[in-house]
Amino acid sequence: INQNFIYFNLWSWFNIGILNNQINLNFDYIVCSMLILINLVSCLVHLYSTSYINGDPHLPRFMSYLSLFTFFMIILVTSGNLIQLFIGWEGVGLCSYLLINFWFTRIQANKAGIKAMVVNKIGDIGLLLGIIFLWNIFGGIDYFSIFSLSYYSFYYDIFLNWCSFLLLIGVIGKSAQIGLHTWLPDAMEGPTPVSALIHAATMVTAGVFLIIRVSPIFENTPFILLLIVLIGSFTAFFTSTIGLTQNDLKKVIAYSTCSQLGYMVMICGFSQYNSGLFHLVNHGFFKALLFLSAGSIIHALSDEQDIRRMGLMRNILPFSYICIFIGSISLMGLPFLTGFYSKDLILELIYGEHYLSFALWLGLLAASITAFYSFRLIYFSFFHSHQGSKNIYQNSHEGEWNLTLPLLLLLILSVLGGYLLQFHVLKDELPIIILNFNKFLPLFLSLGGALLSLTLGYFLIIWWRKSLNSFVMKIYSLTNGAWYFDSIINYYVIKPLFSLGFSVTYKLLDNQLLEFLGPTKTLSFLSNKSNKLSYLHLGKISVYALLFIIFVSCF
Repeated sequence: INQNFIYFNLWSWFNIGILNNQINLNFDYIVCSMLILINLVSCLVHLYSTSYINGDPHLPRFMSYLSLFTFFMIILVTSGNLIQLFIGWEGVGLCSYLLINFWFTRIQANKAGIKAMVVNKIGDIGLLLGIIFLWNIFGGIDYFSIFSLSYYSFYYDIFLNWCSFLLLIGVIGKSAQIGLHTWLPDAMEGPTPVSALIHAATMVTAGVFLIIRVSPIFENTPFILLLIVLIGSFTAFFTSTIGLTQNDLKKVIAYSTCSQLGYMVMICGFSQYNSGLFHLVNHGFFKALLFLSAGSIIHALSDEQDIRRMGLMRNILPFSYICIFIGSISLMGLPFLTGFYSKDLILELIYGEHYLSFALWLGLLAASITAFYSFRLIYFSFFHSHQGSKNIYQNSHEGEWNLTLPLLLLLILSVLGGYLLQFHVLKDELPIIILNFNKFLPLFLSLGGALLSLTLGYFLIIWWRKSLNSFVMKIYSLTNGAWYFDSIINYYVIKPLFSLGFSVTYKLLDNQLLEFLGPTKTLSFLSNKSNKLSYLHLGKISVYALLFIIFVSCF
């Protein structure tokens, strides 16, 4: 954390030609910051799960998957070379599938697990190809060799751009950026502790960590940095609009994760990697708080997740209400909370470097929309009249100590974490000098979005279906359906691929060409030869004796 560096070379794994891969551990302030987040959140999620999954016959399997998930994430962040990083990368992908599909008897959980695996494979292939190309260019895969030689990029400028682009595909897949973001909301089919671990400390943070880890490569490819800014800013805005109209408690929080990941990726595109790391750690604290407190509510309401069927929960679950409220306003970036120290800093840095850039305005709009759906969630969950089962509502209560203790610790970190960590992560950052109004512009927009949410949330309930015109309803349907991204992909990508696979792979290759060259041709050949051999079966003992003597004399 204090800018020191420790490198452990454990043993030699394999040596193939010029490729000599060592198993090593790499510790610097980036890795230590990640380890604090990963181990702390994982420990609290493990403790939380002992109560949340209590009574499930598969509790040992669940805890094993959580531990394996944490192990592979630690392997990923402490790796000293790209091969070791890729092992951790694939490991967290495998564990995410196992945990999302933990309740394997649920059809939607099966679909979500397969979707997460398939979509992430696109990013995995990109990362693997990027590693292969980097090894082909530099002749090594350890960070020291690659980073040292990348500064001589004028010798292989085009190749390095392609390598950076392939690494970026890996980031897009793992960190759920626009285009490959569809798996993350569907991952809510898994148990809530899984959602907290995936969104706060593991899996999705791996993509942002990859950008920060291989930043010397990206720094020598300015076009890819511009592409990173584009992808991050559009992701932050695009996914925040989807969160506006979601009614599933966990999906609202999930889309807020996509939006915040967009902020992290965007600021890394501006070469402010420390700020991206700072927001990654801060976001992990209040996002884990949001998910675990949401799980406490869902657990108390017998697995009810629709916020429209909740309401008045502040009277029954006051501690969960406080946790959701603190987590939400920290997500909004209200002053002196954890999110304020990093989220507003990102917007200030963009403003200070690139005045009135499109990324700044998309970030500001996303901040306002985030405040809107955060207060919408609070209003429907805790202040709106209860619309669900009265029996479940009356019997609801806070969880046991192992359900509330992790929430209490995360609540403290969501308030003080940003203040305490800013002196370590942002140790060498220079202060930004901008106008006071511009400095507080993100805060004004967040407060404006919150007030707009409260006023519209009250009035829309009264005249929702009477006064809204068809245009607004179409916009609502568009955002509620996630801009029909899944439908578009299914119609324009998946369906043509299935059609191509049926017409070419099955009908042409398997059913005709391979059938002709394989079983049909083999059957014809054997039938022909067997018919010719049958001519020797004349039924005469003298002929058989003659053939026997001939074969014995020959061999």
